[in-house]
Amino acid sequence: MTNVLPSKIDSEQEASRYFLPYQLDHIGHEERLSVWEKSFRIGATWADAFRNVRKRLRFKKRDYLFATRDYPSAIEYMEQARQFCEIYNHTKSIVNHGEEEWKVPVRKSDGTPAGFTETIKVSFIKFDNGSRIIAFSSNPNAMLVYGGDVGLDEFPRHQRAEELYQVAQARVTWGYDLDMWGSHFGNDTLFYQIAQDGRAGRGGWRHRMVTIVDAVNQGLVEKINATRGTNFTREGFIADCRKRARDEATYEEAYMCNPRGGTAVIVPWSQIELCMGAYEAERLHLEATQISEMFGDYSTATEQDRARQIRSFLDATFPELFTRDAHHHLGYDVAASGRGDLAAIYVDEKAGDTQTLRGLMTWRTDDWNFHDVVTHHFMKRVCAVRGAGDETGLGRKICWELAKKFPGRFQQVNFASSKHDMGFSLMNQLSTAQKRFPREWQDVALDFFALRKTHNGKKWLFSEGTNNMLSYSHCDIAWGGGLSTEASKSTGYQGKTEDFQAWGKPRGAGRDRSNFSMEG
Repeated sequence: MTNVLPSKIDSEQEASRYFLPYQLDHIGHEERLSVWEKSFRIGATWADAFRNVRKRLRFKKRDYLFATRDYPSAIEYMEQARQFCEIYNHTKSIVNHGEEEWKVPVRKSDGTPAGFTETIKVSFIKFDNGSRIIAFSSNPNAMLVYGGDVGLDEFPRHQRAEELYQVAQARVTWGYDLDMWGSHFGNDTLFYQIAQDGRAGRGGWRHRMVTIVDAVNQGLVEKINATRGTNFTREGFIADCRKRARDEATYEEAYMCNPRGGTAVIVPWSQIELCMGAYEAERLHLEATQISEMFGDYSTATEQDRARQIRSFLDATFPELFTRDAHHHLGYDVAASGRGDLAAIYVDEKAGDTQTLRGLMTWRTDDWNFHDVVTHHFMKRVCAVRGAGDETGLGRKICWELAKKFPGRFQQVNFASSKHDMGFSLMNQLSTAQKRFPREWQDVALDFFALRKTHNGKKWLFSEGTNNMLSYSHCDIAWGGGLSTEASKSTGYQGKTEDFQAWGKPRGAGRDRSNFSMEG
C-alpha cells in the first residue's frame, strides 16, 4: 500500500505535542491483533481517532470499521476524527461525511439468515483516496458486508460481544488489523479472556495495560491541567478517582485493570432481544427541578391543589394505560436521592404467562408527597391492578400506607430477603421472552441486561451492574419489573367486579368491567 502524501500528520514530533507516551504507543503500533486493558478516561478513543485518520490518509481504499457501545459514542468519535482533519489541514481530503441509514440482513445467533432486515444508523467520513471511516453502535449485522481494519471500543461493555467478535475477526482476514480496548466489566467477559491470552503471549495478540497510575506517571494530570485550566496534583487526582469509585473493588476494576470476579449477566443479550416488541407504550421521567417547577414545592397550605395538579398531569400523560381494560401488575421501586437512584413505577399487562410493559414512570426527587400522590393515583386508575413495592428503608412508610389503602391488592416486599426469588423469576421470564418491553426503549433493555448473577454453590445471588445508557440507574427499572412480577404472584381479592377502578368514580360506576376478575 502506498503512502499518499507526507505532512505534519505523519510527524512523530508533531504528534507528541498532543499525545502522551501510552497514546503514542497505540497510534504507532503496526501489529495486526492488539488488545489494550486500560483505565477509565485516559484518552484511548481520542488517540485511536487520530491513528485512523492518519492511516486512512496513508493508504488508499482501506476502510476502518469502528464499533462502540452506543450511537452517540460513534458520533463523538467521528467529531474527533474531523477535528484532527482540521488541525492538520486535511479537510480538503474529505469528499463526503455525514450519517446514513442502512438496511442490513439480520442473522440468528448461529449465523444463519433470519429472513428479514433491520435499519441501523452509521456515521461516515470518505476520503479522496477511497478510504473511509465508518462508525456505528455494537451491531454485528452492520459489519457483515464490509472488510477493513476494525476497532472495538470499550469492548467489555458491548451487549453482543461474542457475536460482534465473530464478525469482526472475519472482517480482517485479508491482511487487515483488529484493535480492541476497554476498561474491565467483570472477569466473565470475552475481553477478559482475550486479555488473558495477550498477557500469556497466546493467540498472536499484542497486549498493553495502562492503569490510572501509569497514565498519571506519563503526564495525564499535567495534560488535563493544560487543556482544562485546572490545577490538579497527581496525588489529589488519584485520590479523587478512589473517592468517586466509592469502594476498593470498583476502583481496582475501573482504574487499575483488576476485574471483579464471579459474576455473569442475568441472561445473554440475544435473550434480551427476544423480549423486545415492536409496539408503543407510555412513559414519563421527571427530575426534582422539573417537579418543583411544574407543581411547586410541597406545603400543607397547598397540598390538596398540588395533588390535583399532579393527578391531572398523570391523567394527560398516561391516557391509554388508565383506560385500558386488562389485568395489570405494578412494581414500585423506591429511591429518593434527588441525584442518584431512580424511583420507578413499572406497569405490566398480563396475558397468560406473558407480561408486557404498558406504562413506565421514573423520577428522581426526595419529595415524599410526590411519591405518595403518584403511587396512590396509579393504584386507583390502572384497571385490575395488583401492586408490590420495596418496603425496606426509604419505602417503608409509603408501602405500608398503600397496603392499608388497597388491602389484598398491594403487598409490601422486603427487598433484601426477596431479592433471590425476584431475580430468579426475572431470569426465567427473560430466558423465555415472557417479560416484554418496547424495542425502542433500549435503556430499559440495558437495565435488565445490567443485572448480574453469581452462584454460591447453593443458589443464585443477584446484584447490579452499570446501565451504559442510564448511568444514574442501579437497575431500578429492572427491579421495578421484578416487583411487578412479584405482584403477579398475589391472589388478591376473589370476585367478579371487586376493586376495578373506574377513574376515581365509586365502585361500579363508569364503564362495565364485569368481565374481569382478580383471579389469574
